[in-house]
Amino acid sequence: MIHPSVSESLDHAAPDAGDIRRVREPFALVADGQSQARAGDERIVATVASSRPSLGWKIAPELGPRGADAFEVEVRDSSGLPFWGSGIIASDATEVTIARELAAHSLYEWRVRVTDDGGQWSPWAAAALETGPLAYSDWQARWLSVPHRALVSTPFHLTRPIVRARLYVTAQGLVRARVNADTINSDRMDPTRTDFVRALFRSYDVTASLASGENVLELVTGLGEWARTGEAPRVLAELVVWHDDGTTTRIAPGANSAVTESEVTIDEPFYLERHDSRALSAAATPLPAPVVLDAAATPASPATPPTNVASDPTPPLRTVQTFTPTQIGRTAGSRVFDVGVNIAGRSRLVLGRNVPAGTVVSVLHGEHIGPDGHIDTTNLTMPYDHGRERQLTQYVTGGVAGEAHEPWFAYYGFRYLEVRGLAEDADVSVTAYSMHTALQASGTLRTDSPTIDRLLAVAARTLLNNVHGVPEDCPTREQAAWTGDTASVAEYELAAFDSARFLDKWIADLETSQQADGQLPAISPDLHATRMPSDPVWGSALHRMLRGHLLHYGDLRLVRRALPALRRWADFQLGCADGDGIISRSPISYGHDWLALEQTPPPIHHTGAVIDCLLALADLEEATGDADAAAHRRASADELRASARRAFFDPATGTFGNGSQGSYAIAIEAGILTGHEALNAGERLVRLVRQRGNRVSSGFATTRSVVRALTMLGASQLVYDILQQPEEPGIGAMLSSGPGTFWECWWIDPSNTGTGSLNHVGLGGPFAAWAWEALAGLRPTAPGYTRFRVAPQFIDDVSRLELRTETVRGEVAAGYTRSGSRARVEITVPPGSECTLAFVGRADEILQPGTHVIDVEMAASPASPPSSSARPSRASVAPTAADVVGSRTLLAESRVVAGRGDPHIETLETLRCMPVPHEQADHAVLKIVGTAHGLSDEAPTVTVTPHAAVPLAGVTFVYALIDQCIEGPERTATPVLLLHLSDGTTLRGSSTGWPAGWNRVAVDTRHLGRNVEVTALEVGLEYGDEPADNALAVYPSENGIRTGFHLGEVGFSTSARTW
Repeated sequence: MIHPSVSESLDHAAPDAGDIRRVREPFALVADGQSQARAGDERIVATVASSRPSLGWKIAPELGPRGADAFEVEVRDSSGLPFWGSGIIASDATEVTIARELAAHSLYEWRVRVTDDGGQWSPWAAAALETGPLAYSDWQARWLSVPHRALVSTPFHLTRPIVRARLYVTAQGLVRARVNADTINSDRMDPTRTDFVRALFRSYDVTASLASGENVLELVTGLGEWARTGEAPRVLAELVVWHDDGTTTRIAPGANSAVTESEVTIDEPFYLERHDSRALSAAATPLPAPVVLDAAATPASPATPPTNVASDPTPPLRTVQTFTPTQIGRTAGSRVFDVGVNIAGRSRLVLGRNVPAGTVVSVLHGEHIGPDGHIDTTNLTMPYDHGRERQLTQYVTGGVAGEAHEPWFAYYGFRYLEVRGLAEDADVSVTAYSMHTALQASGTLRTDSPTIDRLLAVAARTLLNNVHGVPEDCPTREQAAWTGDTASVAEYELAAFDSARFLDKWIADLETSQQADGQLPAISPDLHATRMPSDPVWGSALHRMLRGHLLHYGDLRLVRRALPALRRWADFQLGCADGDGIISRSPISYGHDWLALEQTPPPIHHTGAVIDCLLALADLEEATGDADAAAHRRASADELRASARRAFFDPATGTFGNGSQGSYAIAIEAGILTGHEALNAGERLVRLVRQRGNRVSSGFATTRSVVRALTMLGASQLVYDILQQPEEPGIGAMLSSGPGTFWECWWIDPSNTGTGSLNHVGLGGPFAAWAWEALAGLRPTAPGYTRFRVAPQFIDDVSRLELRTETVRGEVAAGYTRSGSRARVEITVPPGSECTLAFVGRADEILQPGTHVIDVEMAASPASPPSSSARPSRASVAPTAADVVGSRTLLAESRVVAGRGDPHIETLETLRCMPVPHEQADHAVLKIVGTAHGLSDEAPTVTVTPHAAVPLAGVTFVYALIDQCIEGPERTATPVLLLHLSDGTTLRGSSTGWPAGWNRVAVDTRHLGRNVEVTALEVGLEYGDEPADNALAVYPSENGIRTGFHLGEVGFSTSARTW
């Protein structure tokens, strides 16, 4: 940051001669959210992304409670001449947008001053401002398609003195850049991942790397995520040199650049990166020349590069911590090392004596040690791997003592390293280092509870392990930007980290990934040819992050940019409503409730997610000044709540949905139930958690709702008790015995198969958000922290808490110390903000800027033990169905024969569905698989004939449970149930066939006469006319369609149907 050495005195509000007050100048100056200040060895130059950037600053608390009364901003060009000025603006705003367009490849300086509440001006505070290319037309370079792993060399000659030099570089694929002997971005992965319709470039200061005379720019390309497109990597790079006479030299790799092999001989993302050191000394092998590509403004596919090329706003990916692993095992040809905790990053070998040239050294990275003492990567594999190892690097050595090896492009998620191929007497030094997008902690939250402090440490490590340009599901098997994980952790990420620029970029990815009909693909960005279908809970990431971004950072420009996408997404979701007005026709539900111990029917959490989306959209419409649109969206949310109450709630019994924890939580959180009905649902939720031994049974779709519902009930003591429960399955087990990160499942699969990632933030993130938002009680309630709320919920074991967080308004602090039932609360409110302090049983208090100390009388909620009948089972013994009051055993009391499609029927003792485990039946299930008949349209069914006809007097519905985790057709398949009645008629019911869980298909029978009986039932599937877009259920067969299902239960109920 640049500060003038002499404060300027202006005529406006000049102080009296006797006034010796000094108003502190603004600080933390940023342009487009980025500081232009650089550390001494930092090469990255923060060029602005727009020709009219936003300039921001913070003001000191000393200015008074109202903050600044006025501000003035000036911008000067590199010659020191005035370029633009705001004039004196009477406002407490801390941001302004330049109203004149900046020039590309230019340097500016800007400065700002403010007045205090007495009209006294501060000194000016100044900062640099730099632009790179602002449009594709500002590039002399053009996109080049180059051979994979190739080294592209562009020599150039410089004679005039050098003032400064910048390398602008991006790629579709990955690129490693070197100028002369200096590797420019060795600890980064450029460029940041995004959609194929745009590209993001980095700007590097390479002044010190250049010399008078001959120079060379070298680029090596890798695949990374780009491998999914099937296209060759491509690069766009330009080096610009400014000379002391005002001229410039521009170097752009092109069709005449030399292309040779690099030391990277294999680059297969996720599997293997192989280097051959001998290539460095061997004669370079020429490769085909680069191909100059035409670019398009809106590419229709990855085959065409984009002209939308902008400066990358994302914080760079950095090496953030280095570890020295401990050797824990050694056998002939193998050495196993332990990093100590799960990290995401790379390993580095330094080879010493007795490693002859040509030795192939392999390094395997993993999260598990198997029974044989070697790394076991089974939990990282995918079905299409066919047993192939993942996360492997190999080095063919050059035989030089001291040679060092590390990946250039790959990164891994791991705790353990296994080095193979070295002789017994070979010397090797191993280091590991974590790498992630450089999100900075925005504050700290500390307590006197080791459990809470460990929760927050594990949450931070897990989240950071999963940010590499995009928010990921895991750093191991997929490294994909699954939106569901981010939707689950939104509140924690915004509370704990400065995510403004990271999320600005990622929200833009969601915008460009959006489909024409408004769908948000479940992976965004995604370079697959076919995008993953949308799930309302997964897609909640957009509205949660956009609303949260506004509350934390106050950026209305981002809101206005992204609102059209959110409106289309909301409208698409409303179009998935059925005749009952609930959201039951969404394209997919991922795992019902991904990896839940107890299923919650998808229409329930889909409907809850859409209610949340509509309310967030209403808030954002209101923030941008459209009160009518806001009212319309809130009315739609109210209609959806009413429909959900009618469809899912039985007032007579108090049952909501299937009676799962997730069902009751959504009823409370989404406001579907209110008043005494919500309190009753809350009591049931608390009881269900206690009955499971202080465990939640929810998955990725509903754990956030469970934690938030408990918070709304004031049941933070129960949330804490859940954390304290140390045995699997559960969050407490992750804290007490985990590798320092959250797991994907509530348990570690003993057979180490399936979805066993140990580096997933989705299930644990909501608990970390609870620590910030409920235990500390801090939430922003108006854009940019202009208003916030502190409402701490006291619990046993926490008698001291201290939270400090840096906001766009300045530092907010909230903390307390407790002794018995008394607490002393201390709150710091920054200038231009106000705080609402809230406690149960006490009137809310509005706090103005400054520090406040308040003594309160507040008893903690008493801890209560889990139910004595609690079962710590890994899964429910049967799918939850709280509305079944009648028979669940009709299948066992019937004869089952093949129906349409002539299927084969097999009895299974149980159903172990992997790699997506879900609820298991407590009895035998039937596996029904159709016979292959070419392209037969006969979907399989079975006929279930009871030993005696079933009277329907008093019966409200008949149902069947169908699971479709089995080979499926390449068309949609709908579960159906037909009831053949004693009066000769047939009733039909159908439902959506969600993958990875039990689907209930039901037929209402309340309207039938008292003497009608069921004589037979037909259960199975029907093919639709549309192709299946459900990637989890599509397994094409070369020999025609062999599809099937599991039949787990047939029964009837005399109670009202609630799902």
